[in-house]
Amino acid sequence: MKDTLVGLMVWGLIIGGGIWLFSGDSEDSVKNYNRFDNPATERSYEEYGDYDCTDFNTQDEAQEFFEDEGGPSNDHHNLDRDGDGVACESLP
Repeated sequence: MKDTLVGLMVWGLIIGGGIWLFSGDSEDSVKNYNRFDNPATERSYEEYGDYDCTDFNTQDEAQEFFEDEGGPSNDHHNLDRDGDGVACESLP
């Protein structure tokens, strides 16, 4: 009888854990991980040291900053969104 009770408790924990684990796959929980802003929209957080394309007057100025900061391998400011090595292509 004791073995049956322990077995039922183990199976209950396994099933309950599976339900808990997979219940977070609903669209309501996934929306917390999606971006709801437009990634093409530049945002400026200069006070935190983050630069966006709108912080530069020309593409050359942005490119120079981009390369000084490490270029494509170190693009913490996300100035090269398509990863082609050219920063802020939309600037004149």
